[in-house]
Amino acid sequence: MKTRFVVILCVFNAAVLAAGYLYFSDYWGSQVEQDRQTAKVELEAWKAKAVEPTHPPSPVVIVQTNAFNWSQLESADYRQYIANLRAIGCPEVTLKDIIMTDVMRLYAQRRGQYEQNGREFKFWETDEKRTLKQNQLEEREKQLALINKELPAVLRELLGINYDREMRKYFVDTDEDNRRLSFLSEDKRARLLALRDQFEGKREFITYGLTNGPASPGDIEKLKAVDQEQDEALSGLLSPQEKEEYQLTMSTTADHLRKELIGFNPSETEFRDLFRRQQAIDAAYAYEDMSDAAVRAAKAADEQSMMSEVKAQLGPERAAALDKAKDPDYQSASLLTERFDLPAETSQTIVDMRQAAEDQKQQLLANKDISPERLEVALKAIEAETEKAARETLGDQAYAQYSQSAGWIRNLGGN
Repeated sequence: MKTRFVVILCVFNAAVLAAGYLYFSDYWGSQVEQDRQTAKVELEAWKAKAVEPTHPPSPVVIVQTNAFNWSQLESADYRQYIANLRAIGCPEVTLKDIIMTDVMRLYAQRRGQYEQNGREFKFWETDEKRTLKQNQLEEREKQLALINKELPAVLRELLGINYDREMRKYFVDTDEDNRRLSFLSEDKRARLLALRDQFEGKREFITYGLTNGPASPGDIEKLKAVDQEQDEALSGLLSPQEKEEYQLTMSTTADHLRKELIGFNPSETEFRDLFRRQQAIDAAYAYEDMSDAAVRAAKAADEQSMMSEVKAQLGPERAAALDKAKDPDYQSASLLTERFDLPAETSQTIVDMRQAAEDQKQQLLANKDISPERLEVALKAIEAETEKAARETLGDQAYAQYSQSAGWIRNLGGN
């Protein structure tokens, strides 16, 4: 409706202009031909505007495609495959998952080749027909051992990862590394863990070809050089305090001490002192042949001397607590005490109970006047009473676990 009105108005204006032109033609008679032509052009332009509807320009259609096929990335060469994934910005975590899954599937297929004896499946044949022959079993064990050694090395080379540590993340990821290293900034944690993986890989490269025997002198020198390089890298990344905290938190020496000192409940100061002493001994024997009885004896002597110095520094009460922590039975009772939230003195009660029962047994065995029949009854009575007392001390649930390793109770009834 609006367009129609505009058209009519324009036509009307054009008519008026034409009439005006005729009316004033005599007046404008002196106008040059050029002016008349200009007016005519303007009139025609107005007419064209009035009768021709305007249309927007046709849009220019641009066709762009992001069609993608996985075959553009995949490659039989895993290094190229990884490079392709990184080139398209694939996140490292996703890249790792893709490559690990693919590699492990290939090794699973290799394992599967040694799990069947090659017979065609026939539904009427019973299971013994598909049982592996002895030579096949031997070959399977040989090949599986090779695969179990090769797979971690391949993943380390491709992705720079520790196979066992990565596999734990797929089942129970406790985020243990970040939890232990919470005293560091996020950036330092990431760089530190990258260093750890890097130097683990260097050691594995050296030790991959070793058998169960000792490393050669040349390999030992290479491993020592890696240790030195790692120590320098740590010193470049961490302050002296952070470096010691890292070693107290992550080193095998510290982990070993935490197991050895169960039940001792060391203070921070006591643990730091024991760690420094034990670390020095471990470093001194790191590349010694521990299958050599003389080497083992020398290390044991050094540790004994170290513990004597520690106990002299601790004082009588704490020294006695340290000695108790060397008793496997005391450690076992300490673990149960903590797990079942029992009174703190429970561990010592169990140890005292064992000592008293074994003393009674020795007294009976030393009595030459008692008959074998009476001796057997008396020993069984000691066993029963001790079991009852231990159960009451620990509770049924804790005792059920303790008794699995507490052979000393069952031994009370025999002579």
